[in-house]
Amino acid sequence: MALDVFADVDTQRVAEQVYKIGYANSGFDAKQFEAALNQIDTSDMFGFAYGSGFEAQPDLLERIAKRLPLIGNAPEVVRKLKDAPYFFGALDRLAIPHPKVSFTSLANADGWICKEQGGSGGTHVLNAGVNQTMPKGQYYQRVMDGTPISMLFVANGTEIKVIGFNQQWVAPTASQPYRYGGIVGHANLPLAIKQALQEAAHKITSAFGLRGLNSLDVIWQGEHYGVLEINPRLSSTLDLYQSEKSNLFALHVQAVNGELSHFPKISARSKARNVLYAVQDLVIPDNPVWPEWTADIPMALTVIAQQQPICTVLADADTAKNAQALVVKRVKQLSDLLFK
Repeated sequence: MALDVFADVDTQRVAEQVYKIGYANSGFDAKQFEAALNQIDTSDMFGFAYGSGFEAQPDLLERIAKRLPLIGNAPEVVRKLKDAPYFFGALDRLAIPHPKVSFTSLANADGWICKEQGGSGGTHVLNAGVNQTMPKGQYYQRVMDGTPISMLFVANGTEIKVIGFNQQWVAPTASQPYRYGGIVGHANLPLAIKQALQEAAHKITSAFGLRGLNSLDVIWQGEHYGVLEINPRLSSTLDLYQSEKSNLFALHVQAVNGELSHFPKISARSKARNVLYAVQDLVIPDNPVWPEWTADIPMALTVIAQQQPICTVLADADTAKNAQALVVKRVKQLSDLLFK
């Protein structure tokens, strides 16, 4: 059973039933979501596993938890991690570096960005304005030069184990300069940075009681790094390490229940994912033939507006550099085919 924003072909194939849920302003349509739950017989369900979209809605998670056990972090953990003043205050107390943040209006906005608490995907990250009133649920963050990276890890409330390190890139537009582009696994990072991120994740896990799969987002430059956020839920980066020999969802379930001893073997090959965005308005053909290296495929006759995501393009190779080069090549190849 799946409740999903896109209800794409992939989801339709694997789920017994799919409910398409509206989504706007970094959150699901809560009434529609709960109405869908009311139609589902949950008596024989193991629990509710959640991914992106709930960071800004811990109240909705709490209501869901009254119907089904949550397979993930508790709503209160999500709430604290996505409360920017609380989270960055905790980082200061734990001596974990992060870019400077502000929760009041700026006299000089040069070099600052404005972010939504609980936002995801980069579309909510905008350049800050001078002396503008701080919008509710937003905050300012100082721009830190460097490379966006992340660490996927699993936690049992006190301990962690690292699954992999990733490198991201953006697909900017004039109105969305930090829009998510893609990501590659097994990123080639210095050992000192890997150890520092592992230590930071362990401190945060101990302070907040993180459980299951989580990801740590960071800006890295040379010997320095700054923590941007923790994503306290199933991350799409698990696909970078999932294989027949590494069932990461099973690992997630075990860790939520406090078990970390059964750690799977992670493949050494590097996988990459890149979102393909529409360069102009597009209607998906009635019987499209999608390459085998695509995922999140839209249903036939779906109308996709310019600059909206069409699908995800996949690639894998022996190194992160080669995997990234291949996925970027495939994105151009598929875009040229769709918009010829």
